[in-house]
Amino acid sequence: MRGRLGIGALLVPSLAAAAAGPACLAVASHPDGAPLAQVEAERGAFTISYVHSVTRTPVEERFRTDGPAIVETEMRFRRHGPGLPTEADAGGSWRREGDVYVVTMERRFDAIPIRVHADQQWRLSVDGDPRPVNLAQWGNRAIALSARPGPCLTGPTGYGAR
Repeated sequence: MRGRLGIGALLVPSLAAAAAGPACLAVASHPDGAPLAQVEAERGAFTISYVHSVTRTPVEERFRTDGPAIVETEMRFRRHGPGLPTEADAGGSWRREGDVYVVTMERRFDAIPIRVHADQQWRLSVDGDPRPVNLAQWGNRAIALSARPGPCLTGPTGYGAR
């Protein structure tokens, strides 16, 4: 893994995402890697949202795919809490939009491990698709999100789409 996440991982597409091609987001059990689902991101951009475990306020983390890498581009939150950034990364920005903190970044990951719990309402939303994926549907557990370029595989060579 290249980079560090705070309390969780979460998301809105950047201008660079508009140029991204389709990607297949794979959700797997962590750390064993057992496949759980795959979600096609036609534009390569997605958001992970959740309720912060301490502040109990919404957090959104925005990502785009870059080949097999996942790039975190922005984080939005209303109230600062443990695991959330306190300043911008080099080349990033920190600002307020009304009552929301907006932090921009370019953090690259091979995969994103996430500890999900149903009480925190973990959701994966793909840009352009109105159907969010409930990341806690497989129980309160650790999962990992990874990406690969191109559409998701289905049938005997894939493990199905959501």
